[in-house]
Amino acid sequence: MISDRAKGVKDLVLIIQCCLVTAGFWAWYFLYYDHTTMESRVNRHLICNAFMLLGLVVDARSLQKVLHLRLPALEETARRSLRQLGVALAYLVFFLVAEENSNISWVFLFSFIPLLFLILVFSNYLLPRSILDFSYPQTLRPQAILLGPVAKAKCLIDWLKRNDDCGLQVAGILTEDQVETTADGPRLLGRPDDLEQVLARPGITEVIIVEFPHDSEIRRYSDICESHGRRLLVVPDLDAIFGRPVALFENDGYFFLGIREEPLETPVNRILKRGLDLAISLPMVAFVLPPLMLFVWIFQRIQSPGPLFFWQLRDGINNEPFNILKFRSMHVRETSDVRLPSGKKDPRLYPAGSFLRKTSLDEIPQFWNVLCGSMSVVGPRPHLKTYNDQYRQVYFKAYVRTLVKPGITGLAQARGYRGDAKTPNEVIGRIESDIEYLENWSFGLDLWLILRTALQMVIPPRGAV
Repeated sequence: MISDRAKGVKDLVLIIQCCLVTAGFWAWYFLYYDHTTMESRVNRHLICNAFMLLGLVVDARSLQKVLHLRLPALEETARRSLRQLGVALAYLVFFLVAEENSNISWVFLFSFIPLLFLILVFSNYLLPRSILDFSYPQTLRPQAILLGPVAKAKCLIDWLKRNDDCGLQVAGILTEDQVETTADGPRLLGRPDDLEQVLARPGITEVIIVEFPHDSEIRRYSDICESHGRRLLVVPDLDAIFGRPVALFENDGYFFLGIREEPLETPVNRILKRGLDLAISLPMVAFVLPPLMLFVWIFQRIQSPGPLFFWQLRDGINNEPFNILKFRSMHVRETSDVRLPSGKKDPRLYPAGSFLRKTSLDEIPQFWNVLCGSMSVVGPRPHLKTYNDQYRQVYFKAYVRTLVKPGITGLAQARGYRGDAKTPNEVIGRIESDIEYLENWSFGLDLWLILRTALQMVIPPRGAV
């Protein structure tokens, strides 16, 4: 329906755009090269052309979740065209580097770039409107009536105006609200009970219910629309019902509503994340940890004799307890009371222990936890059970962060939420950051957080503890 229309316009834009780029490429080819040498270069340039088109297709597929196709302003068009240009050239350069004797002139390719950019800009700007006007002329646009509260109907009308590619015009509204028709509002056609009479009028093709109706109502509305041969669409305001955005899942004919999407529930993503954990933790445990253990042991012998490591029970994934491994940074007699928070100026720290805390080197043994599988390199920091319970009293979503493995570093730490959360705002900020991480995990995000954390170890942020 609506999404199909938007997707169809996007697909047509891509097809015509590929044809225009191909035509422009070969027109420039015949203008640039001498006619006596063109034949020997044709095959290589065919492959060149194919790689550019592959880049355009990959770029378009990367935006497949964006089902609407707003008719863009020129500035937005230029940004999209630049991105397409970059992706197309990246694929082209990949081919040229892989094929050393490509018999293709770099001058030819660089001189074609301005023409390619112009083709992309004008096609992105003109094609959506042209295809829309051809497919859905203003005089033949489908007419839709809205059913439900006026406030929600106005929000939908605004959305339809921003997404003109849907090809819908609003004929009016059926509502229980007592409102008067205004110049900028929908035309009042009656009450929901008048639906059958309204659908008997010519020109109406769609009925859009702007909020999720009761069971009995949806069946009645569905039967009425079916009997008149009209499409029925429902805007499920589940976000308002659940108090947050929801996600729809389908498996083997069953549909499920979830409160959030969790990329790490996908086995492929779990394998990628575990592979990254092993690729980092193995070298750290084999090559970095042993000399660091010797360094810490020497300073402990001088300043604070006792065990090299400090084991502490923390809450891990699904709030299951596990033992976290750290370099001991306190005097032995001070490590028994784990309920007290510790900062970089804590008198219980021995001098080298304070340095370990400040530089986060005391966390390096946790790569052993990563190697054993109880932790990940990136994830929410594991807390003491008492802290978890306290944070849950401040913010009821505190346990959501335990749906993924705890990590040595995370999005919250990259945003400055390090050490102990001393205010309710810090608690909420940390928890929201951890939840945002588990909802938006990606392999690239993990790499970015690892690099950022490594930089913060070299140049600690102000106020870090």
